Amino acid sequence: MDSTEHKGNGVTRIALVTGGAKRIGRAICLELAARGYGLALHYRTSRQEAEQTRADCLSAGAAFAEMVCGDLSDPLFRGGLIKQVTLQVGHIDLLVNSASLFEYDDVGNFAPERFAAHLQSNYLAPVELTLALHRQALEAAAQAHVVTLLDQKIFNLNTDYMSYTLAKLASHASIRYLAQCCAPALRVNAIAPGVTLVSGDMSPADFDKAHEIAALGRSSTPEDIAASVLFLDTSCAITGQTLTVDGGQHLVPRGRDVAFGK
Repeated sequence: MDSTEHKGNGVTRIALVTGGAKRIGRAICLELAARGYGLALHYRTSRQEAEQTRADCLSAGAAFAEMVCGDLSDPLFRGGLIKQVTLQVGHIDLLVNSASLFEYDDVGNFAPERFAAHLQSNYLAPVELTLALHRQALEAAAQAHVVTLLDQKIFNLNTDYMSYTLAKLASHASIRYLAQCCAPALRVNAIAPGVTLVSGDMSPADFDKAHEIAALGRSSTPEDIAASVLFLDTSCAITGQTLTVDGGQHLVPRGRDVAFGK
């Protein structure tokens, strides 16, 4: 679809959500859709889920919903993603870096290849997409916004998921810096969720226990995260901030990840 087809639709904001086909990314797409955003929904391999999410977003009220497929660990793909989406749907107002690699390792089985893969998806991709959106905003003489999803682990360190944690720590360190570098054309914020969905080797029972390990007796839900993305996007004076949305999970220090028992 040509971007000019969208410009006459009265669209106020266009969002690109990476990893938007399922899980938290899907919830974010649905929340934005319900507010009338136009959506570019990125996915890597989950085409069937992406098609369902696209249909659901249109039903929820999205001005439009387009899909874009690609691997964010590929420098060539991510280097052209912002331009590709802009040509497809118009200038991007909101970029949500939701896609993430999450594989287990620790100091005992650390491997450079796994670490490099986590850095590509969880650190380099968000940084490079942010900088590309900044260039677009400057060219369009407009202001845009980036929200990157992190993890409460960055404030509540333990020894599990080493490569994932190191990549998220690097991403967190970039938020304030990028907010400074890219102002005033681009606002840059982040959200640090708690355990939100069953992941890794967790069983449903393990998830229920882990979800309770928080000051409020519950961690975040996909809807909590989606609502927080919307809050940040509609709060035009906020930049350089990381909002922890985890039911206070980061207030309960643990030596192991919450996935490993209560």
